[in-house]
Amino acid sequence: MNAYEEPSFLLQATHGEEAPTLAGVEFRGRLDGVLLSMTLRQTYRNAGTQPLEVLYTFPLPHEAVLLGMAAEFDGRRLEGEVLPAGDAETVYEAALADGDAPVLLEAGRDGLHTANLGNLKPGETVTLELRFAQLLAFEQGRLRVAIPTTIAPRYGSAERAGLQPHQAPETSITAEYPLSVTLAVCGSLARGRIECPTHAHRILEVQGGPELQLLPGARLDRDLVVVVTPGEPQPGLLTVAADAEGLVGSTVALAAFGVPARPSGTALCARLLVDCSGSMGGDSIASARAALTGVLDGLDAEDEASLSRFGGTVRHVVGAGACGTLHRQRLAQAIAKTDADLGGTEMEAALRSVFAAWPRKGRRVDVLLITDGEVWQSDELVEAARRSGHRIFAIGVGGAPAESVLRRIAEATGGAAEFVTPGEAVERAAQRMLGRMRQVPASGLSVDWGVEPAWQLPLPGCAFGGDTVLALAGFDGQVPRRPARLLELGLAGRPVELARTAHRSEEATQDLVRVAVARRLPHCGEEEQLMLALAYELLTPLTRFVLVDERSAEDRVTETARLQKVPGMLAAGWGATSKLRSASRTSLDSASDSISFSIAPPPDAVWHSMRSDRLSAKLESMDFDDMLMEPVAAVGHTPRIDPLLILMGEVAEFLLQGGAVDDLVVAAQDWAVPDNVEEALQETDRLDVGRATAWLLLAQWIAARGVPPEFEARATGLRAHPDDADPAQRQAAFEVFDRIVARQMPPEPSGRAARLRERLGRI
Repeated sequence: MNAYEEPSFLLQATHGEEAPTLAGVEFRGRLDGVLLSMTLRQTYRNAGTQPLEVLYTFPLPHEAVLLGMAAEFDGRRLEGEVLPAGDAETVYEAALADGDAPVLLEAGRDGLHTANLGNLKPGETVTLELRFAQLLAFEQGRLRVAIPTTIAPRYGSAERAGLQPHQAPETSITAEYPLSVTLAVCGSLARGRIECPTHAHRILEVQGGPELQLLPGARLDRDLVVVVTPGEPQPGLLTVAADAEGLVGSTVALAAFGVPARPSGTALCARLLVDCSGSMGGDSIASARAALTGVLDGLDAEDEASLSRFGGTVRHVVGAGACGTLHRQRLAQAIAKTDADLGGTEMEAALRSVFAAWPRKGRRVDVLLITDGEVWQSDELVEAARRSGHRIFAIGVGGAPAESVLRRIAEATGGAAEFVTPGEAVERAAQRMLGRMRQVPASGLSVDWGVEPAWQLPLPGCAFGGDTVLALAGFDGQVPRRPARLLELGLAGRPVELARTAHRSEEATQDLVRVAVARRLPHCGEEEQLMLALAYELLTPLTRFVLVDERSAEDRVTETARLQKVPGMLAAGWGATSKLRSASRTSLDSASDSISFSIAPPPDAVWHSMRSDRLSAKLESMDFDDMLMEPVAAVGHTPRIDPLLILMGEVAEFLLQGGAVDDLVVAAQDWAVPDNVEEALQETDRLDVGRATAWLLLAQWIAARGVPPEFEARATGLRAHPDDADPAQRQAAFEVFDRIVARQMPPEPSGRAARLRERLGRI
């Protein structure tokens, strides 16, 4: 690891008898059609002797929309309000300084959120309540609900991915947090088959429909997965909701279209790419092997396939070839030997290597990626995949895969994503994915609402048979009355009806409107984003939820609260640190004629985390150097120096030691150059300043942005160094750096973030 790189993630060992700050988590929710509404309650308790400022980063489901926040202090319930980010942080900091008890909730990226609770007094308990909603989609005839409860350690830098140090999640190898879940299944779904392959549970038949409850003993160590399979095909649904605010129209409509079966295309040309990094050890790599075996069973002799493994390096173990008997034997032998023995998770490099090894050459080449998706630098990954021209189909495995990362990759390339946990049939997931890969997907999609919408959100670029397309639109005046139609661009260039809604509902709550507005925000300018987020009380990167429990003078905290980052539980099965146990089925008869329930542990495989000395021994035996990890014993970090400062220092030192500007190109061959910097340097080549001068201008641009004191002497020398560029070329180069390099730099920390950065020992 280079001295300036941030540790890829932190594994934390907690010591002593002090009870954990996070005392427990409860989810209560309702699944009605494609709308999941949940209330999440997190209970925090200060069991120590000092006041605490508590920080906890936790996940919410993919594309879930945070709709409300409240907190309970000793029986007093306070509702949070949405403010612009800067205003909310000012309120929080002022209350913290005054000795009151503020709570701040901020959104990260890819579903991560950070709760901040200030001045939690010794012996005090606070319950934070969050309400969120999520739109789901049927996939191949079933509805899969996945509620993440922990964040598995990820490869790379959380800060380079846009998180501030206080938002970066940490993981404890000994933490234990209890989990309680109750999920009501309503409407037509109540008549379907309800399964929970991840947790021991019972299903109660209560008034209004079935209710799934987890049995005692559940922990925050894996995704909660509930699969609902309707007893009959679900008709397309049109749901209409009045907009109480009226800022995006008088009405918002959601249309859910089931895409009918599609014809299969030509023979497959598949590149199988499997993650063999250390985090995949144990059950995840076993799931990956099972998925590959399922794929192999579904390949025909006319299909072509290759197999590559990746971790810190990429190994193309079986080259591309037609899937005759001999080639299938080679693939089967390679699959049997596949193990998690390749260190870190260089996913972007692996994809680039596969793209380069087998270019398209006028034919469709699909990549089937099998991984847990645990990487931080997802933006670069998605962009590289998008530019490749290959479709990427992803199968996410493990107890807590990074769903948002893999879905973004698949959607950006016209592919699809499936997720399977131990306990689910991995081979079936592989067969479903092969079915999609063989299809000619529907494309050129549009919706005929019957009336002209005031606005509508973009539809996906393509859709596969058996999956669902969700469409959202807003209307002024007239409301859709007749069925909405999903149209596909036909061969003659005319729209052809692909599907239509068969059921209409006007019972939707304001939740649907707020979810629609949240999905619309990325397509608005920043000023409109802020206006809508405040009006509809939405948590976004521009807003925060905040509340303050104002205390009496004698009840205020007068000493500086100790900063306490709450680490997450280690994801079950991560890096082979868990085992599977068999679970026998048990059933109970209800004593009441009106209520019946059954206990249904997951079939054959319940995760059982090894919270014992054996876990510690396993972790101690792992090759952390190969995986680019650094275990730590407490909340603290190795200082990270921005790679741009390192490059500036390299240029300055080279020139200070007598090097000529013209020789910078040769010297730079030994430097670590981020992709965005290389992209910017290539664009400056069009300015006719020469690559060597471009290096000097880059260093001067970095110096001009402001540097820490220890870099100031080198920055001063660079600012005064002569170059061959004229003022117009210099300005144009700086604009290139602003556009390409600065856009991928983390934002300057706010006053609050700067305080926390200092408290955490980060520069």
